[in-house]
Amino acid sequence: MRAVTILSGGLDSTVTTLYAKSLGYDLLAITFNYGQRAAIREINSAKKIAEILGIEHKVINLDFVKEFGKSALITDKDIPKPKMEDLDSEKAFETMRAVWVPARNLIFLSIASGFAEAIDGEKVFIGINKEEGVTFPDNTIEFIEAFNKALDYGTLNKVKVEAPLYDKTKEEIVKLGKELEDKLGVKVLKYSYSCYKDNGEDFLHCGECESCLRRKRAFKNAGVLDETKYIL
Repeated sequence: MRAVTILSGGLDSTVTTLYAKSLGYDLLAITFNYGQRAAIREINSAKKIAEILGIEHKVINLDFVKEFGKSALITDKDIPKPKMEDLDSEKAFETMRAVWVPARNLIFLSIASGFAEAIDGEKVFIGINKEEGVTFPDNTIEFIEAFNKALDYGTLNKVKVEAPLYDKTKEEIVKLGKELEDKLGVKVLKYSYSCYKDNGEDFLHCGECESCLRRKRAFKNAGVLDETKYIL
């Protein structure tokens, strides 16, 4: 029973990978380097997590994505620094527009599905979630359902994408992650990397970008010890 997991090294993809591992899948973890600022940190986090979980890890370079050129994640544009109270307001859409990478999840899922078919895998796991689904249209279950319809025609073995966190908040994701860590007897959440920036050190977060704020809030509200290293 084989499957591919898209492991960015972030919190959501880490918990998704834990979930897939708990189901007994023989996993191939894929991390994409598309020229994002935090590429090195994300890759190192994913590599560490895959090593702990004992799963195969592959890095796929997508240099062409840099040519899309507008996202603050792949340019030198300023990354927004919202306040905690902005996370559930209209201001979150401003951050989304600033860091949006055109067709990113569409590209990622297409490539991951190809790898899944090649290894005779039945599923691709991705860590989309409820909070980011509010502002990011490619983080919704509707997007996944539409993509799965395309896979009926695009793969011979009918690969399916599974998004086990699509209806969960970050707080719920942290709680699930802790439960899965305990079940599998591993510690990987502290090695996940959520920050939009490269802060010069593995696992070190800026603490002020939207992704860091959501991470901070999630651990606090979940009542789970946050072992993340933050600058602020």
